[in-house]
Formats: sequence, C-alpha cells, structure tokens
Amino acid sequence: MLLIFGLVSVVWAAARAWLAPSRGMAGRAADQAAAWAAEPPGRRLLRLGFGLLWIFDGILQAQPAMAAGLPSRVIQPEAAGSPGWVQHVVNWGSTTWSYHPVQAGAAVWIQAGIGIWLMAAAAGPWSRLAGLAGAAWGLVVWVFGESFAGIFAPGLTWLSGAPGAVWFYCAAGALIALPDRCWRTPKPGQAVLAALGVFLTGMAVLQAWPGRGFWQGVSHGKQGPLAEMTSEMAQIPQPGFLAVTVRAFTSFDEAHGFAVNLFVVIALAVLGITVLAAAHPHAGRDQWPGRPGHWPRRAPENAHAWRPLRDCLCGRRW
Repeated sequence: MLLIFGLVSVVWAAARAWLAPSRGMAGRAADQAAAWAAEPPGRRLLRLGFGLLWIFDGILQAQPAMAAGLPSRVIQPEAAGSPGWVQHVVNWGSTTWSYHPVQAGAAVWIQAGIGIWLMAAAAGPWSRLAGLAGAAWGLVVWVFGESFAGIFAPGLTWLSGAPGAVWFYCAAGALIALPDRCWRTPKPGQAVLAALGVFLTGMAVLQAWPGRGFWQGVSHGKQGPLAEMTSEMAQIPQPGFLAVTVRAFTSFDEAHGFAVNLFVVIALAVLGITVLAAAHPHAGRDQWPGRPGHWPRRAPENAHAWRPLRDCLCGRRW
C-alpha cells in the first residue's frame, strides 16, 4: 500500500511538471495560479474530489483479496438474478479477470492514473480528456464490475444502490469534460438538478408500485425483498456493532414493512420534488412568474435549501 501511494505521488509530480509549460519556476507557478483562479469552483470541486476518489479506489483495488475474490464473491452473485445476456457479458469479464492477472493488475493503475490525471490537469484539453477517461472507465466498471448494478434484475430499488454508485463517477467525468464556456452558464447545473429530481421521483414511484413485495416485511412465511437483502448483508464479515444494527433493522422491517416502505416513498418523493423545484430557473427568488392571467406564486421554501448546490453547479450566484 505504501509503495503504491509513493509511486502515485511520484507520477503525480511528474505529470504536473510535464503538463505545465516550460517557462521556469516563476512562470510555471504563475500559470498554475492563473489556471486555478480561472477554473469555476464547481468544476474544481468535481475534478479534485473525484481525482482523490479514483486514487483511493486504485489503492483499494490493490488488495490481494480483490484480485482473487472479486469475480466469485462480488461480480457473479450480483449478476445471478439478471437476464441471460447480462450473465454472459459479466461472465466473459469475470473469466478475463480470473485468467489474465496482468489485466486485473492494470485496473489498479488505470484507476490511480485517472485520479492523478484529473488532479494534475487543471484546464485545457488535457483536463477535459481526463474527465472523458473517468466517464469511460466508470462505464466499464458499471458493466463488468457491478453487473449493470442489477437494473435488469427483478426487485430494482433505490435501497439496493440502483442504478449504481459508479454513475456518480460517470456524471462527474462528463461534467469535467464540458467546455469551459458551459460552466459560465446556469444550464448545466439546472440540467443536473433536474435529472437528479426526475431520478428520485421515479425511484419513489417504483418503490411505491404495488405487487413488488416492498410493502410487506414478511409474505407467506418468506421475507420481503428488503428484509431478505438486509439479512444477507448481516452475514457479510464486518464489525460486530454493524452486524447487530443490520439484524435489528431486518427484524424491524419484518414487523413493520408497510411503515418502512411508506417512509422511504415519502422521503424519495419529497427529495425529488424539492430538487426539481431547485432546478427551476427562478428557484430561490422571491416570486416565480406566473402564466398570463395568473397571479405570481412564491417559490417553495424548501427550494432555498438547495441554493448552495445549485450555485456551485451553475457556476455563479443568483
């Protein structure tokens, strides 16, 4: 671990020196300061934050258990309930991983390299290419490492992590790859908030859909989908207090499945509607313009709670 961290630090320093123009130390420092000042704060936050996450992912990927146990303990069980074509795609990736250790080891350096690239390149084409590389590798991880996050399997729910945490990496990479002029307008931030609001609202509808088993903690003597999922999670090796907490929640869901699902549906719906309201071009102002013949109406108070996020994504204050 320490060796990988040391190599990452060396490569990062070398990358920064290579990408910077050859104008001497003073000129190079001035260029870096100018690039830092010119970069929108929202883009800088995504670039540095996800750069660190990619490096950390690469370090975790270097664990010996990851190379040997990832296909059999994570990838294949995740794809077990998916359609046949998904299992064929995932099994092909698992076989490649298991029988070609060089490719498995390359994943460590790819992820760490993307993180270094993101952090070293602050602006220009190299920075945008780093974002594209992060988004592309995120899609590879989503397909082969997460088995499409189980979106094609029955029982899709936000509670199981759908549509996959790696989509945050893909979205961040796509935003970093946008031209600088896009970060000077509010439209990308509004689009991100609108997409997030639609997603959360859709997950609320899906969670509330009858006949999917989430309204019952126990049905016909069998655990409901949520209780079954948390029961399996409690059996994974983990600290004792976490296992006890998960088992307690499983028992609570078995006894009060309807109340648990109702809380989840309401929370997702409120969050989705609130984010959609914050994505409105006039959210956060005192009034929203009404349609012809109608009085203006005030923006929902909960829309103001999302102003910091909206301002960061939109690249300016309203």
